[in-house]
Amino acid sequence: MYESKKDLRILDLETYIDENAEVFDHYFPIHCPKTPERLQEAIEKYPMKIKDIYIMSERLPRIIKEIDEVYTEIFHNDLDINYTMLVGTYGSNAFVTREIKGDIYFAVEKLSSEIDHLKAITAHEIGHVTHFSFAARQGMDWTTVDWTHGLTTLYTEGAATYLSKKVVPGLNESVYFTYDKDGDSWVTCYQENKTEVKRRFFEDVLSGWNTEKEKEWFRLSGGGYFGHNRLGYLLGTDYVEHLVNVIGEEAALAFWSGNDVKKDILTWLEK
Repeated sequence: MYESKKDLRILDLETYIDENAEVFDHYFPIHCPKTPERLQEAIEKYPMKIKDIYIMSERLPRIIKEIDEVYTEIFHNDLDINYTMLVGTYGSNAFVTREIKGDIYFAVEKLSSEIDHLKAITAHEIGHVTHFSFAARQGMDWTTVDWTHGLTTLYTEGAATYLSKKVVPGLNESVYFTYDKDGDSWVTCYQENKTEVKRRFFEDVLSGWNTEKEKEWFRLSGGGYFGHNRLGYLLGTDYVEHLVNVIGEEAALAFWSGNDVKKDILTWLEK
């Protein structure tokens, strides 16, 4: 579609989206707002990314297969995962659907084409499905999960990052969080301000969680507090690593089944 249009317009992009509704019904609006401004900005950015998109169309399927096999080898759980690659409109870079906990989507226009970066984000997303599987084996009642709360997001993102570090070891630390080469200052910011980050997150939870706080701590559009977005990922990884040290890996990954994970995180944040 892109190559067939000498002058790509919003109507063309909307047609492409409508023709692939089974994919974009999951993408819009949860993972990207669908506005004329967003579509126009995406059209203006595509020319700078199209070469990488071609590269990823070759690399990413092979990497997905490789990382999927590593997870199966380590955890002996042959998970039924459906993978979808899409060209989105510069919203989320990748996500797992909540309704079907085995559907993973990669929005390639937001990804780095470097092999290590693709391995890190693939391992992170498969980590979500693997994390869910631990609780599922314990008979998890998913209707009890408050998916919109920051404490839930902190736990799930921390678990996925913990697993990605185990499955793809040896990468530069920041790659596990930013999936590119530009994250060192981001990790340094967290390490230098960890006490203040924990205090600020704790205060945000106690004063009532909302969409703006979700964006600040877990979305690419955040970063108002400390100048770096998604610091909740680092905080969550620290929490899960702490939990693994206290009760063991399997128990930590299944902890939200039969336990008050929100209360436990608040106790940890106060320390």
